[in-house]
Amino acid sequence: MHAPLQLPHAALVLLTCPFWASAVVKAMDLAGTTTEVAALGLPLPLPTALATIAVQGGASLCLILGFRPRWAAVALILFTLAASLVAHPFWALPPAAFLPNFAAFTANMGLIGGLVLAALMPRIKERS
Repeated sequence: MHAPLQLPHAALVLLTCPFWASAVVKAMDLAGTTTEVAALGLPLPLPTALATIAVQGGASLCLILGFRPRWAAVALILFTLAASLVAHPFWALPPAAFLPNFAAFTANMGLIGGLVLAALMPRIKERS
């Protein structure tokens, strides 16, 4: 009886893995994260780094635990879209940097697709 509920939960843990893992790594090296944010030209590097950690970790946890899952998924979608546009502008990079940034950008689009499905999951459960 619990098996059907465990699989979607495990899928959410896997789907959010890039976010919560990144939040942990960023938090463990806050100085490096702040430097990375500054290198991207984003304003207020320390507050932006802290907000990044909070969104990645907090929204992941909310999605996994089922607390406001739609809002959590939307937060991660918006974060991923913004991060992809800022950090992986493959269209504006020299040929040597094109492929790895294109790959990262398209992988992030796949994450967005999974997050859209996660946002719709509560509605799917309601119809079952």
